[in-house]
Amino acid sequence: MPSSRRSRARPAACDAVVIGGGPAGATVARLLASWGHRVALLTRPAARPALAESLPPSCRKLFDRIGVRSAIDSAGFLRSTGNTVRWGAGSQRVEGFAAGELGYQVSRDEFDAVLLAEAIAARALVTQRATVREVTRARDADGRFTVSYDVGATHRRVTARWILDCTGRAGILARHDWRRPEPRLRTTAIAAVWERRDGWPLADPSHTLVESYEDGWAWSVPVSETRRHVTVMVDPALTMVAGRARLGATYRTELARTASFHHLVEGATPIGRPFARDASSYSCACAGEDGALLVGDAASFIDPLSSFGVKKALASAWLAAVVTHSCLSNPSLAGPALELYDAREQAIYESLRNRLAQLSREAAGAYAGGFWHDRADTTDSLNREGAEPDVAALRTDPDVLAALVELRQRDSIALSPTRALGRVPKPVVAGHTIALEEHLVAPAFPEGIRYLRSVDLVAIVDLAHAHRQVPDLFDAYNRAAPPAALPDFLGALSVLIGKRMLAFA
Repeated sequence: MPSSRRSRARPAACDAVVIGGGPAGATVARLLASWGHRVALLTRPAARPALAESLPPSCRKLFDRIGVRSAIDSAGFLRSTGNTVRWGAGSQRVEGFAAGELGYQVSRDEFDAVLLAEAIAARALVTQRATVREVTRARDADGRFTVSYDVGATHRRVTARWILDCTGRAGILARHDWRRPEPRLRTTAIAAVWERRDGWPLADPSHTLVESYEDGWAWSVPVSETRRHVTVMVDPALTMVAGRARLGATYRTELARTASFHHLVEGATPIGRPFARDASSYSCACAGEDGALLVGDAASFIDPLSSFGVKKALASAWLAAVVTHSCLSNPSLAGPALELYDAREQAIYESLRNRLAQLSREAAGAYAGGFWHDRADTTDSLNREGAEPDVAALRTDPDVLAALVELRQRDSIALSPTRALGRVPKPVVAGHTIALEEHLVAPAFPEGIRYLRSVDLVAIVDLAHAHRQVPDLFDAYNRAAPPAALPDFLGALSVLIGKRMLAFA
């Protein structure tokens, strides 16, 4: 990205430069600025129509953690009670959110503006019409980055110890040898906005609508009582996506293939013309290195079928802020912090990829085409062994069940660590910093394990030798660690015994 212009002005100096002002960029800039760092956020207005997104109620926890809940609740976004789904061979079903909780239906331009305003309020140094031209890094021991960018006809530079790529699919850093496409998951979104002044003929107009069909799927998100975004998702290798002049015909053809969406828009007024976006999936070989992080969609993107796009971006931004803050405060933490960040990014990508495969397998049973069969296959996914245990599998594990039976049958216990049990420091998040915390290592958990359903396994191992009765061990644990429910404690103790980390004398 070389620029033909050069500036003689001394570059501004910051702790971190954030490139991209979407949900990920605005969030990480806000957090770092609120924690006392000098942060430059470079962004520019979107050149394309805004998309709509559906945010599940679980996003509220992230809003609280980031400190933007009040601003988002005050913005007047339409609140949703759930989803209406027609999937595969199944009939239409209405899925309400649990316990009467409400989600958010947002137009991305308005949602992004709320988060950007919060970053500005936190005193992040925001430049809203910046075009980044070049990112370079010094070869000296300090290794600072220099970002060259234009604001209109003015050329500027800023230096920082850390740079965070929050540019989404553009991937201003990610596209340079970090990105890993998934060729079998090519997807094009064709979207349009519709208005219906007399209201939408739906049982609950606040719902997100989702429907699968032979070679794609469709979804619709309301952003007001009268306006909805209606989108079809197709594979450009299977469906010819015409140029802009004929895109409307392609869009209507795909709507006609659905069972309900073509009826939905009958009598509604289109607002503007349909537009297309690339929605193909990709991952990254690595989500960060010393001084640089890929955040949100810059690191990875999976088909939006999961409706976790914004949620993933916010979670990624929060962890990126924690990692950057930790490394700026204590550079010796860089290695463990980057290890944690990369592992979390890869794990969430893999989780969403497996969720897509599960939904695709359900649809593939109803359709013969290649669209769903390609997405149902996880052969090309990372298939990494994550540190997070499969709790559901452990509940039915024969060794664990046998250990639970023996615990119940014994009059007393005398437990001690086995020779196979080891300990290793692993990075964890503590508040808004990274800390090293002991984890247990055994043949069943070579990556290390600390918690099972929030029960601290290290604490149990440390206490086990001093107690001969399970109730006494349980009481001692609840005095030494955050209290646990008895079933969860017994399950954790059974895993420690069944997986040969603790043994009866």
